[in-house]
Amino acid sequence: MELWTVSILFATLLYGVLHFLYKVAAESGGEGDELVSIAGGTVAVLALITLCLTEQHPLRLFTGPVFLYACLNGLTYALAMLTNFGALQRAPAAVVFPLNRLNSLLVLLVGVFFFHELIRPVQYAGIAIGLSVLFLISREQKKNFARTRDRRIIAGVLLALTSAGFTTLSMTAGKLLADTSENRLAYMTTSYSLVFLFTFGRQSLRKHRFDWLASLLRTPRLSLYGLAIGCLNFAGYFLVLRAFGSGPISLSQAIFSSSIIIPVILSRLFYRERLTPTRLLAILLAMLSVALISIP
Repeated sequence: MELWTVSILFATLLYGVLHFLYKVAAESGGEGDELVSIAGGTVAVLALITLCLTEQHPLRLFTGPVFLYACLNGLTYALAMLTNFGALQRAPAAVVFPLNRLNSLLVLLVGVFFFHELIRPVQYAGIAIGLSVLFLISREQKKNFARTRDRRIIAGVLLALTSAGFTTLSMTAGKLLADTSENRLAYMTTSYSLVFLFTFGRQSLRKHRFDWLASLLRTPRLSLYGLAIGCLNFAGYFLVLRAFGSGPISLSQAIFSSSIIIPVILSRLFYRERLTPTRLLAILLAMLSVALISIP
């Protein structure tokens, strides 16, 4: 088995577990700002340690472009994770994660309108399939709302779509940085430091300065979730970059898109979430859409 295949398979597993931990934290009643700040801080520390161990002059790598793209990525990634957390508090994983995969479609559209990229015929098929995912889930959730009148249903869908939008902006910042010769670890350190500062600041303002830290120490479970998510994020991102750099991106992306299956199955096992035929079809179509859009 080739190195890129091993890398993308392990990355898929790590991100699948990561997504499920977000669901676990959401079900436990934790605060999104607390979770994202701990996870972001963990990634920042790990990236900085790795940078210091692998570079002779790490401080010189924190350049103007790194800070520019990291500012865009840090803010949008933090908002993407916060809205994703809110969606998981209100909707099943089988609804949230297929909708999140629409970010691949949105990234393609950003490339067309802002970078003058051309859409190939197979990508048109991916766009159509991606829109069918939105149609299927929206129709099912509309029926559920008509039956229950629970506004959380609509809110979950809207938050999942909002998360996809912010993820698109975050991925665009990463694409811009990847087209430069800037150091990736310096970019990760700066980006996730900003994620930490943004969510830490929001939580401190909402909870009257730093009083919330005492309550967090009394309930360390959320801290453990955040640390685990941060470690999985760092390791998974490293493996994704290795796979993309040594293997076919289209096939790597197709394999990686299957990471959404893991939190859906685990949510079904641990939280008894319904996996309706419509949701199952939406998951499969979302993966197919990502695969087609990713074909170079």
